[in-house]
Amino acid sequence: MNQPDFKLKEKNYGGVANFYCSKPSRAYVVEVGLSHDIKGDILQEAVNATLRRMPYCADALVEKNGDFYYAENPLPFEVAETEQLRRVGGAETNWHCLDVTYWNDTAWFSMFHGFCDGLGLNLFIEATLYNYFCIRDGKKYAAEGIRTPDSPVLPGEELDPFAKEYELPEGYKIDFFGEKYLHLPEIDERPLDYMYGVPVQVKEDAFMRFVKENKSTPVAMLHVLLANAVQSVHPDNAQTVGALVPASYRRHLNAENTFKNCSGALRLPYRIAEMSGLPFEEQAQRSRALLKQANDENLARFFTNAMGGALRKVSSAIPNYAGRLPYLDFKKNSNNETYMIDYVGSLKAGEYGREIVRTKYMATNTENHFSTVTLYISATGGFFHFEIVRAFESSAYVDAFLEQLSRHGIAYACEPESRYVTPQNGLITDLGLL
Repeated sequence: MNQPDFKLKEKNYGGVANFYCSKPSRAYVVEVGLSHDIKGDILQEAVNATLRRMPYCADALVEKNGDFYYAENPLPFEVAETEQLRRVGGAETNWHCLDVTYWNDTAWFSMFHGFCDGLGLNLFIEATLYNYFCIRDGKKYAAEGIRTPDSPVLPGEELDPFAKEYELPEGYKIDFFGEKYLHLPEIDERPLDYMYGVPVQVKEDAFMRFVKENKSTPVAMLHVLLANAVQSVHPDNAQTVGALVPASYRRHLNAENTFKNCSGALRLPYRIAEMSGLPFEEQAQRSRALLKQANDENLARFFTNAMGGALRKVSSAIPNYAGRLPYLDFKKNSNNETYMIDYVGSLKAGEYGREIVRTKYMATNTENHFSTVTLYISATGGFFHFEIVRAFESSAYVDAFLEQLSRHGIAYACEPESRYVTPQNGLITDLGLL
């Protein structure tokens, strides 16, 4: 399919892991439920206002000699009233790599992960919701931290941190996958073609009080709860239960304001021999200390150098997409952690935040080399929203996690289990690269 002749901007380095895949990656989607039916004309006006402040969110991606570039995209960014998610990044969305659809009281914000990361998408969502409620209510809400139409452009909003090489201590090395983690047996089954998602809601103040009483942090605490849940399903397990924790590198790379990909991963172990028999509070504290140790500036620089360096190396040697694929398909050799914990954070909102009743982060990992149990976490409107996602039939780990919440006196509301699959991105397929 022919792509329009867009005006090229800078090369994309941060999206390398999402461009070069043997199968097209799928969209990353945030579902936002409101307390009322959405007015489509106002939502479109809100998106237009967001793009006037952040025009880079309307960019396209263009492939040239195997490299991908951001490009100015003057085609309309059209909100659609539909329950069907669209193939983002390609012709169906006018080559926009972000997309907005809605139906009744629910909006979906989709992205191609090669374009930006989850925090970058959150910036777009926050601004759009702010504009929507300001327009709908005819007033200007408080907006701390939101990129409103009249807020100044910040330094480095379009910075690609992977485009440069960072200094490291002499001889710095790391064996990231040196410690082997428990591999859930269900992952070896043929994965489903869809995901099961179980939404769980916990009051934010109550959960944070529990976390602070145990001198921990939300991610470290949830890791302990999940590890204990896994152990209750596999009581004879003696192997380390380990979490893969996506993490923003913005602070480490002086890229606090970028919307582009600036994330990597931390490995967080729960070593059975060390943790068994310890009081719960000490488990939570040890988990917090391990997480802090893992979130290291040199680790962030090491992985940024590795990803950007791999692209720089093949760019000069192999000037085409097909030739690069075997060398840059990082996901093909992904190791399974026991599970993944993805804490995107809170959607910033003013008084209107009370009308945001649900946030749900949706990704599709149906390949058996991916971790197929994921706990997505967000906080909006006074609640933590947990989404426990898996690609196999058994609900044993969900049930065990909920039992852990009950055991520790954490009240929760659990919605019915849903099935979903997010669409393949439209860019790679529409360009005819796969």
